[in-house]
Amino acid sequence: MNRIFIRVVDLYKRFGDVVALDGVTLDIFSNEILVILGENGSGKSTLAKVLYGVYVPDRGKIIVDGSEARFSSPFDAKKKGFVMISQRPQLIDDLSILENIALFIGESPSGALAKRIESFLKSFDIDIDVYKKVFSISYTEKQFIELTKALLINPRLLIVDEAATYLPQDLKTKFFEILRRFVSDNRTVIYITHKIPEALEIGSRFVVLRRGKVARIFNGAVNPSELRHAMFGTEEYLKLVSRQPLQRESKSSKNVLSVDKLVVLDDYGKIAVNRLSIDVKAGEIVSIVGVAGNGEKELGEAIAGLRKASSGFIKIDGFDVTKSPPSERTRKGLVYVPEDPFKEGTAVTLSIIENMRMYARERLNQDTVLDAIKKLGIVPENPAIQVYKLSGGNIQKVSISRLLLTMPKVVVAHNPTRMLDERSRALVLDILQRFSLSGGGVLLITEDVDEAIQISDKVAVMVDGRIAKLFEGSNLESFRSEIEKAMVHG
Repeated sequence: MNRIFIRVVDLYKRFGDVVALDGVTLDIFSNEILVILGENGSGKSTLAKVLYGVYVPDRGKIIVDGSEARFSSPFDAKKKGFVMISQRPQLIDDLSILENIALFIGESPSGALAKRIESFLKSFDIDIDVYKKVFSISYTEKQFIELTKALLINPRLLIVDEAATYLPQDLKTKFFEILRRFVSDNRTVIYITHKIPEALEIGSRFVVLRRGKVARIFNGAVNPSELRHAMFGTEEYLKLVSRQPLQRESKSSKNVLSVDKLVVLDDYGKIAVNRLSIDVKAGEIVSIVGVAGNGEKELGEAIAGLRKASSGFIKIDGFDVTKSPPSERTRKGLVYVPEDPFKEGTAVTLSIIENMRMYARERLNQDTVLDAIKKLGIVPENPAIQVYKLSGGNIQKVSISRLLLTMPKVVVAHNPTRMLDERSRALVLDILQRFSLSGGGVLLITEDVDEAIQISDKVAVMVDGRIAKLFEGSNLESFRSEIEKAMVHG
């Protein structure tokens, strides 16, 4: 049996009214991939950040190799050989890949270091020019750069916090291969996720957190239903997750959103959206899928009026809004759910109820707000709490609450389920389907092929700012391999 490497004893962490960790105790062994699962707000990321020194616990101990360790910063954790990779890459856009890695590992950005980085990446068939600026590479490439910089300092513990969730399957397989090689050298991975299939693919042991407590520990083989029961606990949650897609009647011939030959530039003046055209009809769900960095973000922002169109046209319910401000597009019936709930989706310093009132643009009573909180499963159920005190997944739910508080004609949603657990993901997809049933149109921009196939009438693949291929029909599952191939090769 592997030796105990780290003991977590009675960890407690509170943020104002929110108890994020409530007496967490567990052992972490050398030479293992320990998966920590839980629904949004369960305390997963808080535990990771305590282990990495981002947060100092209010009480409890972290014992490393038999001696108590105190981390007041990530610098302290790194001295013990702990490194964390998070879902949001921690890179400086205006520096090169080489400069970012050199800064992290404390070396000069030399040619020798460049060769070490290139050698590491090529050992996994990943070919990236290390002199490229970070702003010019994709999300997928950024995550491999994060992994590279972490492993180059030869850590004893690697904490992976939702970092592989949206990698394409072939690259996720490579990512997991690297982690398995890493632990075979008597090292340890803590892998944090809310995705059960992903957990089962990579894990050797499993810890389930609920409401800041350890709900179950599985020290060996486990099946998906056992993990779901441990994570969610109630049959109602499980029924929602397993619910079949809603069947919609034939769609209207009326376009509620029309995008015609749209050209949009990115933050650095390069063409991100290149003469793209797409329509969404009333009662229809159209998904745009693609690997991050192919212009999806710029497309969503241009439709919402947050980014200027260089040429082309955007119409909402027949009205030309190409040059209209966001407020006018909202009045015409558009609701936009941005990808990043921290920067654009919410005002994190305001309370939940203040955010919801801002979305609704009208007076909301307390009962309406509480109903939205309950429907989305926002934890804690306190409308007065400031949004920044919530977990990432619950901040995303606050952003998504605008779908319940308005009566739009068209919804444009960019990766709305990226940070959500299975139950919450099912809730959001159910909301989008019911909205289309009522006659609204949905443009879903997503990297998740599963959800696109599950709820869409059409799936468009976006590559290099263009629609490379469009798939439609009653059985989109039959096109899965073609969709995935088009995402990579166009």
